[in-house]
Amino acid sequence: MNKMKRIVLSIAMATLLAIAPQAFAMEGGEGSASKLHLHGYGELHYNSPSGDPAKMDLHRMVWGVSYDFSDRIQLHTEVDFEHAARDMELEFAYIDFLFKPAFNVRAGALLMPVGPLNEFHEPTLFYSVERPLVENDMIPTTWQEGGLGIFGSPMEGLKYRVYLVSGLSAEKFSEKGIRGSRGKVAGGTEDKHICKVTGGTDKHDCKVTGGTDRPLTGDDLAFVGRAEYAALPGLDLGLSIYQGGANQKDDPALDGAGVGITEADIRLRKKGADIRFVYVTTKIDEAAKISKATGKTIGEKQAGMYLELAYNIGNYVPFARMEQINTHDAVAAGAKADDSLDRDILTLGLAYYPHHNHRDVALKADWSEEENAAGGTSTWTNFGIAWMF
Repeated sequence: MNKMKRIVLSIAMATLLAIAPQAFAMEGGEGSASKLHLHGYGELHYNSPSGDPAKMDLHRMVWGVSYDFSDRIQLHTEVDFEHAARDMELEFAYIDFLFKPAFNVRAGALLMPVGPLNEFHEPTLFYSVERPLVENDMIPTTWQEGGLGIFGSPMEGLKYRVYLVSGLSAEKFSEKGIRGSRGKVAGGTEDKHICKVTGGTDKHDCKVTGGTDRPLTGDDLAFVGRAEYAALPGLDLGLSIYQGGANQKDDPALDGAGVGITEADIRLRKKGADIRFVYVTTKIDEAAKISKATGKTIGEKQAGMYLELAYNIGNYVPFARMEQINTHDAVAAGAKADDSLDRDILTLGLAYYPHHNHRDVALKADWSEEENAAGGTSTWTNFGIAWMF
């Protein structure tokens, strides 16, 4: 999207958010205005990695609009303007058909119910400046696909979501995982871009030159589900499962390619303490075929976990998080695992919530150190401000 289009779209979106409530009120009275709901979030980051220049980035500004067609039919949407509106991405756009607490239907562009953050990833809801690397690299949040499914709460404290969705693209797997393979509900074609560097300050001249078909066959659909249990005070339990094909282009060289993800998480909040543990493992079907087709060594098994300890002291929350990620936890026969992909990360930080007893504004600072099994080390320091409304 060129600069002028971004500016026009940003102005149009801001105008809609500003005038929509008044417009609905004028047209249909107070009842019509109450059907429209506006929300959003954003975050500004200052990242200073060791050995590299520091950067300031308005990482996200998200605008969301929901509308109640009736008490039983509701539309929910979000659009994310990333990196000071240089990049635009759909967060989600779906319709809920509400029948009863235990059974409802959802269809559209859906956030995958995998892990505790992918669906609820607003930056004031986690303590670090950046999302945990396990959630970012392994899950990988933010992850949305087109599909439909059911959701509900069959009993007090128990919630579930089960969807049938579009799958991932094996040709975009890498040694570092599956993050680049998300479809992002981008339609049946994949744009080709030609970019030319036009200056020494990371300026690029890009244009879309055409597309390549990405047919979605039955083998490329995926099943995803999550259950959460929170009936015990202060204790939340979650379990997520994803299983699906990953041969989006129906390429014979990738026949049988697939992905299976299992994730489990526990959160305990008691007397100011906040403890969270997340474990996720990914298994790649036909990793040897995918490695041959892509020219990359794709991990047959990929694993990640983290333990986070935090304590609420008034408006302040100091925390420590220990993460372990290995996207070459197991590789296909004949392949050699890359030890640099076996990583341990320690993060220490502090979050400050100036609006007492509310998690709508947060000031954050943290420091991280990463070590890998090949002997490499790196550190970085982050500062950020986040908001949600």
